[in-house]
Amino acid sequence: MALAPVTRKPIAPVAPPAVTEKPAAAPQAAPVEARKPAVVADGFDAKKPATGPELSGVGNAVKTAATAVRPAGVPELRVGLAATGAAPVERQTVSGEDKAKQAVELKTVGERRTETVDAQKALREKTTQEADKLFAMADGKEQVPEGASVKRLSDTQVELTRVNGQKEVVERSVATKQDGAVVMDTAAYEDGVNKRDRLELKDDGSSLVERAEWKGDKNETADLKSFGDISQTKDKGLTYTRNAVHMEPNKDGDRLITDAYSQADGGAQTSRTAYYQQKGGASIDNKLKGPFDFDKPVDRADTYTYTIPPPGEDGSQGDVQYSRVQDFSQDTVKATSYVDRTLDGHTHLAGSGPHTMDELHKVRDEYGKGGGENWDADKTGDGRPPKRWTVDLQKGADRLDSQTFIEGYPDATIKTERTREGSTVKEKYEGKTFEKADSSKRVPVNGESSTTYGQDGSIEKMDSKSREPDGADLEQHYTSSRKATDQGLELQESLETKRTKDDKTESALKEDTSLLSGEGAQLVNSRTTVTDADGRKGIHEVGKDGERMQLSGKGGADMRDVTDAEAFKDDEFGKVLLEQASIYTANTVNQYANSGGAQALNILKGLSQDAGRLPAKATEILGRDALSKGLNAAQGGASALGGVAGMVAGGMSLARGIRESNMPDIVKGVSDTANGAVNMYTGGKAFTEAIKNFKNAGALTTTTPPTAAKSMPWAKSLANPKVGNAITTTVLDSVKGMGGIGKVAGVTASAGSKALSALKAAGGAANVLGAVGGAAGGVMDIVNGAKVNDGAQIAKGAVGIAGSLGGAVAVGAIGGPLGMAVGAGIGLLTFGFGKLMDLISDKPHKISELQID
Repeated sequence: MALAPVTRKPIAPVAPPAVTEKPAAAPQAAPVEARKPAVVADGFDAKKPATGPELSGVGNAVKTAATAVRPAGVPELRVGLAATGAAPVERQTVSGEDKAKQAVELKTVGERRTETVDAQKALREKTTQEADKLFAMADGKEQVPEGASVKRLSDTQVELTRVNGQKEVVERSVATKQDGAVVMDTAAYEDGVNKRDRLELKDDGSSLVERAEWKGDKNETADLKSFGDISQTKDKGLTYTRNAVHMEPNKDGDRLITDAYSQADGGAQTSRTAYYQQKGGASIDNKLKGPFDFDKPVDRADTYTYTIPPPGEDGSQGDVQYSRVQDFSQDTVKATSYVDRTLDGHTHLAGSGPHTMDELHKVRDEYGKGGGENWDADKTGDGRPPKRWTVDLQKGADRLDSQTFIEGYPDATIKTERTREGSTVKEKYEGKTFEKADSSKRVPVNGESSTTYGQDGSIEKMDSKSREPDGADLEQHYTSSRKATDQGLELQESLETKRTKDDKTESALKEDTSLLSGEGAQLVNSRTTVTDADGRKGIHEVGKDGERMQLSGKGGADMRDVTDAEAFKDDEFGKVLLEQASIYTANTVNQYANSGGAQALNILKGLSQDAGRLPAKATEILGRDALSKGLNAAQGGASALGGVAGMVAGGMSLARGIRESNMPDIVKGVSDTANGAVNMYTGGKAFTEAIKNFKNAGALTTTTPPTAAKSMPWAKSLANPKVGNAITTTVLDSVKGMGGIGKVAGVTASAGSKALSALKAAGGAANVLGAVGGAAGGVMDIVNGAKVNDGAQIAKGAVGIAGSLGGAVAVGAIGGPLGMAVGAGIGLLTFGFGKLMDLISDKPHKISELQID
């Protein structure tokens, strides 16, 4: 049966109220029954351009306040508000044992709802505190940060302005308190980027968080357009997000509603989630009965998402993609369904790109008007993949079982059992999946793994074995160590991948050394050894001493250095080995560059100086075109490649997933050690000195330069995060080569590489707002799902990422490109590799029996 969608109404525009003076209401603990709110006008809508203020002598006396860690919990309000006071240091790291516990804990719909409510409560409390501080500054009761001035604009509104050395206004922050509503409105200009934030906490308990960024030579801080104008702007360079949370009356009881909109690179995505309870009935669906007790309520969360990709360079426009994700949970069981389709008949309603919120909402409203959201994948085919399901069962505190299903393919199901012992999580799975992208044949797959988390919550060791869809046996072994040195924290990692088919084994060994210090997270050395079935080795290495390439004969004998292309004159396969080794090394370099900028590569010698930052010698000998194309192909995943190339691609995928999961945790561990929150890594005085600039790594402040976030690029995953890129890189690489849905998801995910500076990762605000976990489980689910062509497993991973981030995503503490990627991961990556989308089953809607209850 089709499950009814949430009734939706367009979001009403914000209208300015009459200004009346009333005392501010006390912070509310949670959203309450919907009623007409007192709305506060956009603080910049009717303002005249400001001029730089004359600085008072108070600034020098409060220099320490201006550079202190601000209280965690509020989405970043730029410099002035972030610098209004210090707070006790809070531990950001999650212990290895707690991380392992999270991996086997079922996240219910009720918990997601509670986290959203708690996040909204924290948002109101922290925003009110910041507003109160500004009012106190205006009244002379609080010290004003250096370089700033504060004045009252009215009885209900105060303004902070900050200037640079040239007396140019580089920040304006307006706090408004009126009729129980609180607004923090901020504009800033930094490094050629205009930034805009607005947090509105209404008197009815609802909230609205908007953010925008765009590059420009003009500093628009003094005279800035409103968010009403921003939302109408068709600009590929604009990144804009909008998150709203409120209660909505319903005949079956009030529903908690979260609305989220993201715009980047000319593409756009909008989603709406409703939390409520289903009461009565005999099942949640006529295909999946599920172990629910229907004499008790079933908690539900229905999410509807619409995404339109940016127009192509040639002006072509991809179609709008629609997805519906419905979560059902009760006690120790959760079921999730996934439906999505291409809305090729509605794309024209979105107009020409770059796209805006109103254009995408026009598509949404038209599709919903005709009952489209009731569509339950009744007819599948081109652009209409079948419905998928996942079911999770909690079987004790240390065990979580799950199963995936695809309607119409009752034998295409995979069962997974995940257990915990201390800080180690063991997993085993078995089932059937599709043999390859262009075949509907189902083949058996199975595997097992063991993952151990370290004291900082990062993965310390992992061992896995699996049978792949093509019949090959895959082994992967990862180890890492952390050592306090006089230069900083040294991280050594090793990942070996072995693939055996037809009694022939090929392998790739990846060995990396990096250093975390006041200079950031920097790659020190990266070495790759690729070995073919005859024991021939191709080695590529880049490090502080430069670049080296080596090639051996059979069995590893006769190792020689390769210095020019003549070495391959009569040895084509030798060239292949070195190409694959160089591609693997280049991928690591690329990952550090994407996540940490050029500074992350400063120690290395032998890289090209252009934007590609490819190893120079490998580029010269092997050819830039071959290296670039090989890198792109390998990032598409092992399923699209064979032989040595497929084995290398499989290793790259896991290496990326582990590093993107680990690095934020390790950065937080160093930050906690530097702050004195916990002695995570023990070292001498020189080590302490080397990491002291990590002190503000997880803070939400971007205080007077140089800041920790700037001097430590990978710390952007906390203070100015690339976590959007961290997760979306893995998502994107998992689906390259897919048609239709995968293409849109890839474009959407790639927007994550443009990190919005106001977004927060799993530290600072996210810790307070519910995101105390990590994305490791979700990332690894995506990686493992890609291995076995299991779209439902990929969907589960995306849901896991969103769940680990808690209510912080819903209220806007985390959003933007990351929010887009999570939405794309849940809705658009949930099925289908290649031609599977076009298959029509001879057993419509039938699924496997539940085998894990």
